[in-house]
Amino acid sequence: MAWTIVNLFHFAITYHFFHWKKGTPFADDQGMYNTLTWWEQMDNGKQLTRNRKFLVVVPWFCKYLIASHTTDYQHPMLFLNTLAVMVLVVAKLPNMHKVRIFGINAGN
Repeated sequence: MAWTIVNLFHFAITYHFFHWKKGTPFADDQGMYNTLTWWEQMDNGKQLTRNRKFLVVVPWFCKYLIASHTTDYQHPMLFLNTLAVMVLVVAKLPNMHKVRIFGINAGN
């Protein structure tokens, strides 16, 4: 149960900062990145770089597999872990670059 909580907490923090929050933490860009999420800004928008692959694969291996194994693959915890991982992986796919589902988070 503890690893599921860690997994869900990591999901919430990662999704908020990488896929929801727009703009840049630095003030010297003169508003150039105000419409892009932090994930879209990474590596100047290049897809499938080493950094992006690392941020997709390592958390999946470390958290999802450990969380699923420690809960003995029981239904409610396995469902929550799988849902969190799937949402994050889909959000990180190259096809989702600059895509806003149903217009959510599309406003400036």
